[in-house]
Order: sequence, then structure tokens, then C-alpha cells
Amino acid sequence: MRPKRLRTYTKKMMNRIVNVALIDMQFPFILAFLGKEQIAETMGGIIVTELVGIFLVYCAKSYFETREAENIRLREQQKQTESESSESEDFI
Repeated sequence: MRPKRLRTYTKKMMNRIVNVALIDMQFPFILAFLGKEQIAETMGGIIVTELVGIFLVYCAKSYFETREAENIRLREQQKQTESESSESEDFI
């Protein structure tokens, strides 16, 4: 687990959304127990759909963010390698 100081805003919000969704998932069961099956069925489907949508968006955001960070790191490494090779050529 990452230290709290390294957690980003998005991770904090994702954590809150998942926790609230897990609590919300209990409401359809309560409604079904009270005899409101149609409302419970609709509500359960909506909650699951929204949770999956949020998760997919978060995964896409993380993927592109990580890919961009990796590209930046590779470009910096390439520049460093080029500068080192030009310095070694100066000595020859």
C-alpha cells in the first residue's frame, strides 16, 4: 500500500466512490425484502452499471497517465544517452 502522502486525488475519490457504491448495493436487497422488487431490480442494475463505468474510466485514465510518464522517462533517458555520447566524442 502506498503512503498517504503519495495518494492522488483521483485515488481518494475512487476509494470514496467504491465505498459508497458498496453501501448502496445493500439498498436493493432491503427494498426487495420490503416487497418492492421492481424498484430493487432497477436500482441494483443502475448502481452496478455506474460502478463499472467509473471503474473503466479510472482504468483508462491510469493507463494513459502511466504510458505518458513512461514516454517522458524514455525521452529523458535518450537525451541523457545522446549527451553522454557527444561528450565522449569530444574527448576523442
